[in-house]
Order: sequence, then structure tokens, then C-alpha cells
Amino acid sequence: MKKIKVLFLVFCVLAVFDKNASSQDIHFSQFYNSPLTLNPAHTGFFNGKHRFATNYKSQWKRATGGSPFLTFSASYDLHILDKMMKAADMTGFGIMVFNDKAGTGDLSTSGAFASLAYHRDMLGNGTHLVSMGIQGGFVQMGFDRNSLRFGDEILSNSPAGSGQEVFNQTNLSYIDVNAGLMWDYIYSKEMMFYLGVSTYHLTQPKVNFLTVEEDNILSNRIAGQIGASIKLTHEWEVLPSALYMLQGASNETNFGLAVKYNTPSKAGIRLGAWYRYWENADAVIAMAGFEYMDITFGMSYDINVSNLNEASNGQGSMEVALIYVLQSRKAIVQDMKCPTF
Repeated sequence: MKKIKVLFLVFCVLAVFDKNASSQDIHFSQFYNSPLTLNPAHTGFFNGKHRFATNYKSQWKRATGGSPFLTFSASYDLHILDKMMKAADMTGFGIMVFNDKAGTGDLSTSGAFASLAYHRDMLGNGTHLVSMGIQGGFVQMGFDRNSLRFGDEILSNSPAGSGQEVFNQTNLSYIDVNAGLMWDYIYSKEMMFYLGVSTYHLTQPKVNFLTVEEDNILSNRIAGQIGASIKLTHEWEVLPSALYMLQGASNETNFGLAVKYNTPSKAGIRLGAWYRYWENADAVIAMAGFEYMDITFGMSYDINVSNLNEASNGQGSMEVALIYVLQSRKAIVQDMKCPTF
């Protein structure tokens, strides 16, 4: 067990500092509850005037010996230029911040982004909407060299930071740009669908702690999303969704569905399960959620089913998500009701 944990930590270190490796972007198991990290085209696409969203994830605590990977994001977006919009057209503006802390080396990645999206009612009747979004911001990365022990230090039983592994820098920053497209089809009040694609790191930023002479370009990430809201009865809905991501030589697929029960008091209860895999099985995700008025709350737990199961004892990650939509008396009522997934 201890040997597997050591190998896991070594793998994480190599993934960060190997010049040929691709850094892993932040991502959430509840991707459908993190609109501005999923696709910039989601900016401003909701029923209301203001939207606040926050996500928190803790993972790999057991596999890393008590130093979990922690990911946090918060976003705010709103409708703008309402008086200039026709039919169901909308324009949204948003801001998003995040922080990701990985393992014992305190590798920290923080970012702040602004996004803008335009949602076009293609037929003028609110049934087909095409959304285009762009997102740009600033990212900072850093780690604590004295918290990392490399091979020569382990073999010589020397303290961390005393070995021959030399880094040119322990902090860096870069400008990043993301973009996305989305299509929403409102077949009826009982059946709605969406399809989206987003791309990240259009600026191809260089991420290299070892030497400035060598390029380590952060690979472009492409993400495809699909989902639906199918109302079976007045009380019951089915909410399937899937996400596929490709970055360099790595890919991830996450698919599943939730069943939603609408209570007489206008509250909603969700229970669902998703399955995520890379080149092989990764995790089964169990989710429970609650909706009331303008608040959506979700909690999920990843059950690890990968080869790291022995080190993690099946324990993957705990994640919570919260979305609050605030109405405004000044908001103009659009002709179309935005779907929720």
C-alpha cells in the first residue's frame, strides 16, 4: 500500500514537470453545475438577471497520504443590453475565479477570467438558439520546492530541497483565452436538448518551471457537451448529460443521468449517477441534488474504480455545487424560457 502511494506521488510530480507532459485543467464531476468552466457560451444563459455559482472539490486524500487535491471556483454572470435584444436574443457577461491546489508540493493554480456571450434566436420563436462565447483571463501557477522530495533525496535520506533537482523558477503566470459554441433546441415544454463545444488555451501559453530555453506549451483542450431535459409527467423528469474532453494525448468521457422529482411545493429533488473513464475505468459518480425557488444545490461523491483503487481504498472525491439566480425588477422578460439541466 505504501509503495503504491509513493508511486502515485512520483507520477503527479512527473506529470507537472516533464516538458512533454500536458497539465491537467480543473474540471468538476458536476460539470453541468459549473456553467462558466464548462463552456463560455453558457454565460448569461439562464432565467433571471443575475446568477452566482460556486463549486468545491476535494480528492485523493487517502492516495496522497493526507494531502488532498482541492479545487474551488466561483462565478457571477448576468444579462446585459436587454433593451437592445429582440425576441429571445440575449447577451451575457460574467466573471469567474478558481484555485486548484495539488498534493504535497502545494502546486497551486489560480485564475481570474471574464467572459462574454451572445445568444441568437435563429427562428424568432424561441425554439432554436445558437450561442457564441469568449473568455479571457490571467493564470498564475507556483509550488513549494521544499515540500517535494526527489529520488536522490529519498535514496540519501536527505531533507526535501537539498537535492540536485534545480528549477529555474517556482512561480509563473500567463494570459489565456477560451471560446465556445452551443445550440439549444426547445422541442416543447416537456423536451429540450443542448449541444456544445468549447476550446481552451487558444494563446498556447508556455508552462515550464525547469528552464526558460525549452518550450512546454499547454496543450489545447477541446470539450464536447450534450444533454437533455425530458419531462415524463408533471412530477418526474429525466436529465441525461455527457461530456467528452481531449487534451494532448489524454481524453476523458463522463456520461450519466439524473432523475428529478418535482414536489407540490415547487421544490425539486435529483438523484443520479455518472460514469467517468480515461483510457480505462476511472470512477462511478453518485449525485444528489435539491432545488427550491432560485437555489440549486448538488452534492456528489466519486467512487474510484481505477487501478489506484488499492491506494485510495475506493475513495475518490467529494464535491459540492451551489447556484443562486437572482431576479430583478428591471429585467426584461424574454419570449423564451431557458432550459435547465
